[in-house]
Amino acid sequence: MHKIIGFILLCVVSNAVAQTDATFCQKASLVLKTLENNHYQPKTIDDDFSSYVFNTFFKRIDPKRILFAKSDISNFGNLETKLDDFLLDKKCDFIEGLSKSYEKQLLAAQKSIKTVTKSKLDFSGKDFVTFGSIKEESQFSKNRKTLQNRWTKKIRIEIIRDYLSLSNPSNFKKIKGQLKSKIIDENNCYIQDKLNVVNGIQSYIETTFLDIICSYFDPHSNYFDPTDNGNFLNSIGTETSSIGVWFSKNNDGKIVVAGLQTGSKAWKEKEINAGDLVLSVSTTEEILKTTCLSLASLYDFINDEENTSISIRVLTAKNITKTVTLAKESLKIEQNAINTFILKGEHNIGYISLPSFYTNIDYGFGSANDIAKQLFKLNAVQIDGLILDLRDNGGGSMKQAIDLAGMFIDKGPLGIYRDAKNNREIIKDFNRGTLFTKPMVILVNQGSASASEFITAALRDHNRAIVVGSKTYGKGTIQRVIPLENEIGFVKITIDKMYGFKGNTHQASGIIPDIQFPSVYAGIEDGERSNANFIKNDTVLKDVYFKIPKAVNYEAIRTKSEARMQQNAAVKTIKDINTRLLSYLNQDRKMALSVNGIKKDNEFFDAIFEKSDDLEMKHATFKVVNLEDYKEILAYNKNKATLNSYTLKNIQTDHEIEETYQIISDYIKQLAN
Repeated sequence: MHKIIGFILLCVVSNAVAQTDATFCQKASLVLKTLENNHYQPKTIDDDFSSYVFNTFFKRIDPKRILFAKSDISNFGNLETKLDDFLLDKKCDFIEGLSKSYEKQLLAAQKSIKTVTKSKLDFSGKDFVTFGSIKEESQFSKNRKTLQNRWTKKIRIEIIRDYLSLSNPSNFKKIKGQLKSKIIDENNCYIQDKLNVVNGIQSYIETTFLDIICSYFDPHSNYFDPTDNGNFLNSIGTETSSIGVWFSKNNDGKIVVAGLQTGSKAWKEKEINAGDLVLSVSTTEEILKTTCLSLASLYDFINDEENTSISIRVLTAKNITKTVTLAKESLKIEQNAINTFILKGEHNIGYISLPSFYTNIDYGFGSANDIAKQLFKLNAVQIDGLILDLRDNGGGSMKQAIDLAGMFIDKGPLGIYRDAKNNREIIKDFNRGTLFTKPMVILVNQGSASASEFITAALRDHNRAIVVGSKTYGKGTIQRVIPLENEIGFVKITIDKMYGFKGNTHQASGIIPDIQFPSVYAGIEDGERSNANFIKNDTVLKDVYFKIPKAVNYEAIRTKSEARMQQNAAVKTIKDINTRLLSYLNQDRKMALSVNGIKKDNEFFDAIFEKSDDLEMKHATFKVVNLEDYKEILAYNKNKATLNSYTLKNIQTDHEIEETYQIISDYIKQLAN
């Protein structure tokens, strides 16, 4: 069972880690050796490797294609087929050339921005900008002249979009000069940030290059420098005072919300979301604008002990400006992650949502232990069934997933791990007995991955749960963090592939629910398969010595569900949004470079989601209530009571939970007949 390690968070690595000086070649050699000796599916270092690393490198360091022209990249043309030879022969002078070229292009970009600053910009609409379909990859400009033209268009587009984002825009001609100065400043800051990257350009280029080497083997293998983003990693610990919001910079160099910490007020209220553009952060005494602000300075401001409450002004994806105030709280994920309720209606159904499979390193407990406590409480009130909500659960501790699965089956195999040498290990539930034996439904979506897919597949194979929702992500591999010699770096590496005990795997295919719900992003996002170098799906043979249960026929339940969904207004809205969004993203779009030209495109896009509020539909199918012991806590804790009211509302208006309730009710009736 030594393999049940899963992904170890790199947060344990800090700036305090001792380092020894090492050349890039030494690091590259150790990375390749580590991958060769430990990766689940080692690859040959050959011309295919060279081509992938070469092309991915320029795309990675210039994601918006505004630094390098094809003519610049052609200067390194021999690397496209020679990188494998250079690395194996430990001839790494090329990395210095790449670093110098990157710095040169950044300085050239500053000159391009300066040229735009001095230019009179045309907003008449005589000029056009063309966007390809979502399936097309953006290309590098042919030469420096066309690259300069790209900068001019880029800045004009940003000026217009900034204008259109204003809540009460005045006459464009009057304020375009002011907007131009703002956008020019933002673009200069974007370039300056890259010139002043942590640890210097050479270190950044080396780390990026080594990470791309790892990604050639599969999308979940990565390289980490132990000093990278130390302040950021320290800021997201699960047991520190925090506002529960993480930040990053997008491809434009602007600060955005990167994510919300599970269990935090921000996470529960959902007033701020990943992807929101951060305009400013403030306290009652100070306002910090985010233009030209580094992430380090932002976190210094937020982590200041005197700043106990932070207001964040954001621009949402719907082009709405709002301010959200968050008080710092002592966040300990083990105490905040799980939501447990009773859905009272025709049947009393327990509802548990689990956003991740977490563990407490100090005490060995985690999500499985926390859910066990909730199951005892639900059993005490005689519920008729259980909904386990694993939507957007991206995984976590595999041990926690295995322990949790064992609570719902008596005894037997849960799955199979296979390593690079084709060794196969049966993962079993060794503890006879169950904590819950009544009907069960698992609710998933494309955000459900890894450990959540493992438990979903295991319980379905044992006929312990109906799976409903949309197709899952399709990550069926296991990673481990391996330190390089003298801890000069770390490699997160894929070491195993997981299978169901029937021999099938959800890797790269995802789990298809027994009853499928429509998704806004169907046909747009493809989970694991959308990543380069994903490990392919296959099957494995292994003597399990277990009588595989015959699959249950849910056809009658599925038919009833589909009939209900055909009449459901939220489902109709989802299908309509999906159809229109696919059409929008799969076509080439030509926009006039004018306020009206870009406004027309924005309005066309916004119209796709104009009915998205219809997805929240209050229903009378069931009433959401808290467990009795939690009601006592809410009576004395105003903050928890407020957060609880948000959660109750979200469940009561979630059409997927409503349909899941109907499905488990039909299942209970079917079992009774």
